[in-house]
Amino acid sequence: MAHQSRIEGIVTAFNAAHDQLIASLEQLSEAAAAQRPQDGGWTPAQIGWHVAATNDLLGQIITGEAPLAQPAAEGFVENPAVFEGLPAKVQTFPQLVPPAGVTRDEALGRLRESAGPLAAKLRAMSQERAAGHCVAFPFGTLSLYQLGEFAAGHVARHHGQLQRAIAAV
Repeated sequence: MAHQSRIEGIVTAFNAAHDQLIASLEQLSEAAAAQRPQDGGWTPAQIGWHVAATNDLLGQIITGEAPLAQPAAEGFVENPAVFEGLPAKVQTFPQLVPPAGVTRDEALGRLRESAGPLAAKLRAMSQERAAGHCVAFPFGTLSLYQLGEFAAGHVARHHGQLQRAIAAV
């Protein structure tokens, strides 16, 4: 797949998932967005905040601002099944854990501010960086192309979490 086509597919998937998450959070009242599910998980507002913070971090990895991406090892080949090893529940980095008491409007503001810059950083990523740098996760090593795919999937997974949180209140 050509570089630009792959990037545009990633950005399209990311934007679609992000728009769905924002729409679902917008439909909630402030009180509903602050309601903790009975299982003790994050509130809908906390989910939105976490996704926004993760978007920011992923953008920094893509540009190299956060030095987590390393040159790919000689002979590296993307594993097309890498996301199959993704556990249902992932322990996030401490800086991505949402604060208690985050509001719906705070989460929506952060979400809106995080999407455009991440999409722009994805679009600006060179083919050499996208294919030639990797990030190691507990479930596998991702090229930066795959990190973009992870970004879209991350938003979609948390949209599902938000839907479950709403249903569990």
